[in-house]
Amino acid sequence: MKTRKLLLLVIMMTACSFTANAQLFGGQRMSENYKSKLWVDAGFGTCTGDIGEGGGCEIALRYTHMFSENVGWDVLKIGASTATDYFTEMLDLQAKTGVRIISPVIFGRSTLFANGALGYGFYTDGEQSNFGWEAGAGLNISPRFAVGVVYSSNMYSVHGYHSNNGLISLRVSIGL
Repeated sequence: MKTRKLLLLVIMMTACSFTANAQLFGGQRMSENYKSKLWVDAGFGTCTGDIGEGGGCEIALRYTHMFSENVGWDVLKIGASTATDYFTEMLDLQAKTGVRIISPVIFGRSTLFANGALGYGFYTDGEQSNFGWEAGAGLNISPRFAVGVVYSSNMYSVHGYHSNNGLISLRVSIGL
């Protein structure tokens, strides 16, 4: 049943991203530098919440659909995060969607960005899934390279114990 719901969600998000390109906000044409693309995100930082403190890392693949040079939609982001002290025990698989706001060019080809996303996380050790979110901000150094700070959080209920696991990380993103 969960597989069918997830498949339906992916089909709906794909259909929305294809139809969204029919019109751009304000009728402007986007520059070649900020078109929709696939990104690889990697982050390293500190764990927060109920898992204690220590190192953490994350990796994700996301597709960002740009409506204009300043507004984008992270259609689907699939990734994993974990605490470095409990690498296999704290593996958290995630699927999220969100919005991305990009500033006008501040110098050279660099811009600032802010993003927010909501989705679902699956905690592999406890085999539990629940709501997750993230918020971040950073600098697009070029149209294909960005760095930023991100807070990602997932909430779980495992065997009657409620847990809020987070990761504050320095994230590097590379556009493919």
